[in-house]
Amino acid sequence: MTRAGPAAAALLLVLLAACVPGEAPARPVPSGAAPSPSPPPVVYAAVGASETAGIGAQDPARQAWPTVLYLTSLPPSAVYYNLGVPGETTTAALGGELPEALAVHPTLVTVWLNVDDLAAGVSAGDYEARLGELVHALRRGGAARVLVANTPSLDRLPVYLACRAGAGACPFAGAVPEPAELNALVDAYDAAIARVVGREGAVLVDLHAAGEVPDAHPDWVGADGFHPSAAGHAAIAARFAAAVAGG
Repeated sequence: MTRAGPAAAALLLVLLAACVPGEAPARPVPSGAAPSPSPPPVVYAAVGASETAGIGAQDPARQAWPTVLYLTSLPPSAVYYNLGVPGETTTAALGGELPEALAVHPTLVTVWLNVDDLAAGVSAGDYEARLGELVHALRRGGAARVLVANTPSLDRLPVYLACRAGAGACPFAGAVPEPAELNALVDAYDAAIARVVGREGAVLVDLHAAGEVPDAHPDWVGADGFHPSAAGHAAIAARFAAAVAGG
C-alpha cells in the first residue's frame, strides 16, 4: 500500500473534520471584507425649564436629572447638551431652545415644559399647539426619539400651599387657583401632552403617576418647596431611563 504524501494527508484530515456530527463548519470570511459598522453615537439634547437646568439640586451641574440620565443610562460614546432655561415656556423654547437643539442633530431629546406655561395662565389649547410644533420639529421626521414628560401633581407642593395662605413668593400669574381648579388645569395639560405624543410618535414619561410627591416622598422636594431636590432629580432621571430602556 502506498503511503499518502503530506499534502494528501492534510486534505484527508480536513475532509474527516468536516464530517464530525454536531459541528457546523465555520463561515469563511471573505478577504478584504469591511467590518460591521458601529452604531451611530447617541446625541442627547435636553429641552426644558428650571427642572431641566437642575434647579433645586445642591449641585445642578452634576445632579440635574438630564445629567444623571446621561451618566447612568446612555452609552459612554453619547454626546449631551443641556439646553434647559429656568422659567422657559413653550413659546420661549420655540424661539430659543428649539434652534439650538436642531443645530446639534439630536437622536434623543427629552422635553419637560409645562409648569411655567400653566403658572403663566396659558390655556391648554394654546399650550397643546405650541408643544405640538416643538415636538414635531424635534422629531426630525423620525430621526430623533423624543421623550415628553407630563405634569406632576402640584396641589401639595409647599410653595403652592404657602401661596394660598398669602405667604412667600407665588409662581402663579393672577389669582391663585383653588386645589380643584389647579388639578383640573393639570389634567387638561396632561391630556394635551398625551395627544401631542400620540400624534407625533413621541414617548410619554408619566411623572404624574408619582402622585402627591410632597406627601409620599418629601425628600424629593427641594428647599424652595417647588423644584426637585437631588433625590427628586434622581427619581425623575429613573423615570426617563425606564422610557429610554423601553425602546
